Amino acid sequence: MAKLNAVHWRRIAVFVLSLLPFIWILQAIVRVQMGEWDLLGPEPGKAIVWFTGSWAFNFLLITLAVTPLTRLAGQRWLMTHRRMLGLFAFFYVTVHLLSYFMFLLEWRWQELAAETVKRPYLLVGMLAWLMLIPLAITSTRGWQRQLGRRWKRLHQLAYAIGVLAALHYLMQIRSSWLEPGLYA
Repeated sequence: MAKLNAVHWRRIAVFVLSLLPFIWILQAIVRVQMGEWDLLGPEPGKAIVWFTGSWAFNFLLITLAVTPLTRLAGQRWLMTHRRMLGLFAFFYVTVHLLSYFMFLLEWRWQELAAETVKRPYLLVGMLAWLMLIPLAITSTRGWQRQLGRRWKRLHQLAYAIGVLAALHYLMQIRSSWLEPGLYA
């Protein structure tokens, strides 16, 4: 077996650290199902959707922060992990969406249109997720070569997605605007 160099160890560390929120929410769900103790409060479905949405937004912001941090701090090694962080952002957004469908809509697809009319932030969030799909699909080096300059232009959608994510979050707030304002 070949020795792992520093880049490989960092990739493993970034991967494992990026999975920790998912592992935490999974174990909380299992514990709630087993009746051990309620880590998720009186409305576990809402807590799961909120938790996964927060981590989706966190990963989106972390991914968007890589380029400025690389430029400001001169830490070029951060760029090697941007793709993985972006894919984790897509993963958490997808888990957030599935959590919403599973725990809040309870797979009642026929109610989606009525919910979207009542809660327009759902439409904004869905648009952000739909815009993330081509970024996730084209995140490989092969797609980068195939698309050439268009790849970079396509991946600049991440900034618009960040704005949509902030809007999605802000549109849901009924009381404290501090945290959503900071995210935005």
